Amino acid sequence: MESNETPQIKETPLHKSIFYFLPLIFIIIIIPLITYGKIVELPLAEANFWKGGSTHVDFFSYYKSTFLIIAACMALLSYGMLILNHSITLQNEKKYYIPMIFYCIFVVLSSIFSPYRNVALLGFIDMYQGMSVLLSYILIAFIMMNFLSAERDIKVIINSFVILAIIVGILGLSQYFGYDLLQTDIGKKLISPEIIENANIKFTFGKYTIYATMYNTNFVGSFGALVLPLTAMLFLNADNKKTETIFLLSTILSYTTWLGCNSRAGYLGIITASFLGTIMFLKLLKKKYKKLILLMIIYLAVTIIFNLASGGKVLSQFSRLSPLAEAKNLKQLQQEQEVQFTDISVNLNTFTIETTTEKLTGIIENNEDYNLKFIDINGEELETTTDNENKITFKDTRYSGYIFKKVAGSPFIKAYIYKRPLNFYFTEDSVVKVISMNYKLTEPVTAPRIKIFDGRETFASNRGYIWSRTIPMLKDTMVIGYGPDNYCLMFPQEDYVGRFNTGIGMTNIVVDKPHNMYLQTAINTGVISLLALVVLWSIYIFDCIKLYKNLELNTFAEQIGAATFLSITAYLAAGMFNDNIVSVAPIFWILLGLGISINRMIKIDNFQIEC
Repeated sequence: MESNETPQIKETPLHKSIFYFLPLIFIIIIIPLITYGKIVELPLAEANFWKGGSTHVDFFSYYKSTFLIIAACMALLSYGMLILNHSITLQNEKKYYIPMIFYCIFVVLSSIFSPYRNVALLGFIDMYQGMSVLLSYILIAFIMMNFLSAERDIKVIINSFVILAIIVGILGLSQYFGYDLLQTDIGKKLISPEIIENANIKFTFGKYTIYATMYNTNFVGSFGALVLPLTAMLFLNADNKKTETIFLLSTILSYTTWLGCNSRAGYLGIITASFLGTIMFLKLLKKKYKKLILLMIIYLAVTIIFNLASGGKVLSQFSRLSPLAEAKNLKQLQQEQEVQFTDISVNLNTFTIETTTEKLTGIIENNEDYNLKFIDINGEELETTTDNENKITFKDTRYSGYIFKKVAGSPFIKAYIYKRPLNFYFTEDSVVKVISMNYKLTEPVTAPRIKIFDGRETFASNRGYIWSRTIPMLKDTMVIGYGPDNYCLMFPQEDYVGRFNTGIGMTNIVVDKPHNMYLQTAINTGVISLLALVVLWSIYIFDCIKLYKNLELNTFAEQIGAATFLSITAYLAAGMFNDNIVSVAPIFWILLGLGISINRMIKIDNFQIEC
């Protein structure tokens, strides 16, 4: 029979020196902050799928990935030393170990059988989540599950998160209000190797948004979803003025980071966690109502300040969370879309563009001037007009959305189809090719798609298009995936019909991630590996619901365990629209291991407390 009483915690001696925590502290505080330029020489396989060129400068992922692997190995060494010293033992957590092992097996198998094995092992440009990194995630979660045995251990880890939240929050504030510390002269020197010190380094994100040190504002949203529940819980339960002040500062900065990144995925994560937390921990919220009201007032004030400063950008982003607003936006875009494209193809010396209203076939004649002839759907030649800049337009009003431009005697032909750019090249073999966004000669493909997204390609910032072409890829990754970080190389990048139907903004973008960490896992390491992770996360979530629904959250361990549960839930909800990235994922896996460990401590009577 279950008891509603709080478990009585026994005191046992403390075994671990802070020295053993250093690799984990490094992973929490330092790795998310690492920002330093790395000039990467791209292998041909990667260069063919990137934005052009054989080199790339990475600031946010390469060194994070490298140091994560090193730190995970050091954490394993620390764990091994404690095991040998009999300071800790391997915990009996088979229900978690089994899905973790299954996941690791399929990560390795997907890497071995990957069509791009080098990428699978080392990771793709700007991501660098190869096999070693994915295994490092599991390793640090495993170590966290077995490492903690005292309240002091929990505090070491949690205080590390507080430090990280404060540092990221200060940097984020500087970026939001247009004083980006990374863009100052000192900041540029700190993040640039000598060879590019004098280069004009400029990141794409401007004022009124926060990218911190995490590559993309969306990933800052996932970061905020992880740290905000933790820091808020710490403030609500602080028992003295000093810690109360520190935790209040950390939760305000966590909130500004989460709010200022403008990530709807991050917003969705915290909304989900808030809803769940209100239901499960209502007693605690009632008990701490004075602090909770203060916190809500401060959060509201920050929201108003950010919204006024950005000209309404904050509330605009929140309004877009509404399904009704999204549906209205989709309907408006559909009405503005002049046509739907049904075919874009090349064959020998011809190219064909077909929409729901007309069809155009272009024929390039093999002579010195590469003359162009255009045929309509009835096989009749169309009359054209060429101005003094060699810009070709049509007298037939049905083709008013078409413009072609060529240089006399050049095999290069530039086209604008309803304002969408499309470049053709006539090869020496008298064959028409398309010049892709990464400057290689290719042919358009007809990609399998999920038809429910037809006309809804712009859903959730073009995720409708990306998901519609990603989901059919699952049929080839049911057992093992294409390999870690192989998504970009396997996505149908030359699907011009889909890109054109999505809109002008999608025509020249390399799709390097699915913007959904569940699809990301299923494609890269296989559907079975995804199921293993879902089982792992589900066991943890159900364990938390069962454990915390009857607890009063009177102890520090219970409070942090509950906050960790909300952080994990928020991250998993945000993951519906965000990817795993090495800037944030290590924090998630550390927290998952922490949460599992705390749950075990609460359940047993021999939880060690430092006197």
